[in-house]
Amino acid sequence: MTRPEPPALTPTAGLLASLAVWHWVDETVAGPVAFLLFAHLPPRLPGESLDVIEARMRGLSKSLGLASPDAPLPDIGDRLFMHRETDAALLLDGCDYFLHAPIGGEWARFVCAGGTVAVTVGLAPLPRHVAQEVVEAYLVERAVEGRLLMGKTRATDPRKPRAQSGAAT
Repeated sequence: MTRPEPPALTPTAGLLASLAVWHWVDETVAGPVAFLLFAHLPPRLPGESLDVIEARMRGLSKSLGLASPDAPLPDIGDRLFMHRETDAALLLDGCDYFLHAPIGGEWARFVCAGGTVAVTVGLAPLPRHVAQEVVEAYLVERAVEGRLLMGKTRATDPRKPRAQSGAAT
């Protein structure tokens, strides 16, 4: 018997502060792709359960237009903005906040040159400072469990009108 999914919760400033982020560029069957992974930190506050964390992460995924990676990745529209090649900001639907990710190096250069970004949200917690092998195992395990949500985008100029999310490609 599978457990029911908790309802999605609208992202809050508290959720955004509770996220860990990883970024890397990887070679895929579609060519090079910049990955941006967001995961919630393990429970640390009173009343913060795994179900609450999953509901928060489902809300974040919904506000980004993400879907299960077993289907073609949806284009989540113009929602990624770069600032001085050191910070990425993602616009969240139905939320008053941007999701910021400190970045740099190869990832920022690739994205600023127009490279595709796979935005990834894990529904299970992951500690902030873990080895690359732990992150890789997390990605495989969450994908097999169907607890990894993804979408693709590119960096856009914040001064131009925003294109809405498109159909899966």
